[in-house]
Parts: sequence; C-alpha cells; structure tokens
Amino acid sequence: MAEVRMVLYEDDSVHVQYVDGSRLQVSPCGSEFLFEKALPVSAHPLEQPERIRQRTHFVISTFREQLQRALDFRNSFAACPFLSESIIPSERKKCVFLDIPEVRWPSLNTADGTRCERDGTVKIPSLDGHAYLCLPKSQPEFTVHFLCKVSQKPDSSVVLSERNYQAKKKQLVEKASKILTCGNLPGQRLKNKENELHCQIAKSKEPSEKKRCVTGTEGTEALPWPGAKHTFVHAWVEQHWSLASCPEEWKYPLSLALGFRNKISNTSGTDVNITQNTVLTPAVSEEREKEVSVLPKALPLSCPVPHLHRWNFCDSLSQGQSDEEYSYPELVKVVWCKGITYRLTHKNVNSIEIFPGDGSVFKSEGAYFGNYFTHYSIQEGSEEVS
Repeated sequence: MAEVRMVLYEDDSVHVQYVDGSRLQVSPCGSEFLFEKALPVSAHPLEQPERIRQRTHFVISTFREQLQRALDFRNSFAACPFLSESIIPSERKKCVFLDIPEVRWPSLNTADGTRCERDGTVKIPSLDGHAYLCLPKSQPEFTVHFLCKVSQKPDSSVVLSERNYQAKKKQLVEKASKILTCGNLPGQRLKNKENELHCQIAKSKEPSEKKRCVTGTEGTEALPWPGAKHTFVHAWVEQHWSLASCPEEWKYPLSLALGFRNKISNTSGTDVNITQNTVLTPAVSEEREKEVSVLPKALPLSCPVPHLHRWNFCDSLSQGQSDEEYSYPELVKVVWCKGITYRLTHKNVNSIEIFPGDGSVFKSEGAYFGNYFTHYSIQEGSEEVS
C-alpha cells in the first residue's frame, strides 16, 4: 500500500494518507497508532469507517510495513526517536555490551577519519564509530547517523514505591486519628510510626545488587553468576536537520564539517558555498570546544497518559477548509507528498525548504512564505536565485 502524503506536526504526531483512501495516525510519543480503513464506493453515506487502534510494540503483520515507514519518517525529523525492537529490520540493529549515551568527536587540530566524498559531501565520524555527520555540498541541511538504544519499558518501580508509601501513610494516619480520638495514642507515637514507615520504604528502594546473601556469611554481598553478560540492543537512526536550526548536540561536529569544507574551498579557490553556510549558522563557531555529544534517547515503549492522545483525522492541508472544528491544533513541521519533501520552520523567522528529490533545495527567504526562494543546485559551483 503506497503512501500519497505523510505529515509530521510540531508535537511529533504523524498523519499518513494512502492511495486507496485509508489513513494512519501515530501518536506524538509513537507508542500507539490508529488505522482507518477506506470505505468502499458502495458504502452508505452514514456508514462510519472501520478503525483499528493498537500498541506500536504489538502491531500485527497487516500494518507492520506501513507503521515502519511512518515511524522512519517521524524519526528522521523528530528530536527523540521511537524505536520498537519488534518492527526494526535486523540489518539496522546492533547488539553491544554497553550502553552508548554519548560520543566523542575529533578535536579541531586533528581530522581523524574526516573525508570528502566524490559528490562533495563532508563526512565527520566519531572517534568510537557510533555516529557520523554528513554535510552535503550546496545544501542548507545536514544528516546525522547514530546508534541509539531501542525503546524500553518504563521503570515504574519508583512510582509504585511512592504510591505504596502514600497509601500506607494514609492508612496509618487514619488509624492513628481514630486512636487519638479515643485518647489512647500520644502524638509522639504517631511520629515514631511515620519514621518507621520512612525507613521501611527506604530499605525497599535499595537496589537489588546491594542486598546481602541469606545463605552466606553476613557482611558479604551477593555476586553475579560467573559468565553472565548483558547486551544492549541499539539501532541506527538517521536524522535530517536544517543548518538554520541545528540542535545543541550536533553543533560541534557541524562546525568541524564546515571548517573542513572551508579548507577544501580555500585550496581549490571556491568559497561561495562556505559563505552561504556560515551565514546560515552564525552560532556554530561558538560550540567548537564541545567535543562530546550526548545522544538523543529513545522514547519509552508505553505512554503514561494514553488517554490524552487525540485521534482526529483531518485534512488540514486542503484548501477551503475554514471550519476550526476540522483543523488540527498543531503546526505542520514536515510534509512528504509524492516524492517531494517540505520542511517548515516556525521559530525566529518563518521559512520553508523544498526538496524536489533530485538533490537540489529551494529555500524561502524573507518574513513570508513563498515570496522569494534561493535555489541550491546539485551542480558544482552553480547556485540559482529565483
């Protein structure tokens, strides 16, 4: 089933429309989706379409491929990816014996592993090989690839212990208040009871690896089984970012790529593209001293507030839709339609970048959408303004 249009909103929710008229909506956290089947031509005007709502981690094979493409589209432009191990292809997964929370980049004085591809793309790999940044030539965007630990189940042990503590405390206070009414329990005894309860909860929160052995000698800690190894499943994530809105974790490697391209341009005598990139990223040079980047973390497998998910299939991009009842409350971030990608920015200055699919980019200039565009062509040394 081919997609006709995919829309990513500012809250990272995704709407997908297919050729046969069916539609798919993914929640902002990525943990749930809703699929709406298309009505047949002979359907009654009052007949409602069939809707299937499922957890992403437990998706059935009927919707697996559609959901995988929708999540890939979401993760390419969202700050925090959602990575369900059950639907990620095996070639993109990697098992390692340690968690990878951050990566270290080469220093400014060395260019370890930095190279320029035949098409002019500058590639900056991290020292450990767990991430790399690609800066295409004559384009106002860059791409990052990094290993990210797949989404995990939320750790609810702390939440449950707090709830149990509050419940026990409430029961104790109610019981003590009844006894105090009869005059059998002084206030100091109630305070001691609460202190004992605090100690019990604190002991229950101690990590399991610090518990003492019951069968062994007192004062010795339980050792793990010999040869026991734990692996962490990671997946390769690809993200596309505009030079005008570079996240903090990618500013330093981006400055390395711009500096490396500047050296190449000075050697060859062509520095037109570097001037454009420097103007687009005025604050990148200030981040040159940060050689360590904290990688984005994947969202949990389940959402703590699924009742807040809005399932509203609306055609917010269609013309003539003036009724606010059928409009989506979030701003549009990225639109993919028939092979063409539109990326909108709503931060400091409203702008739009259009990627036709041939490697070139149209970027709007000025305070209004579509009045003036700069065309970044894929041909070497060519830049058209229209």
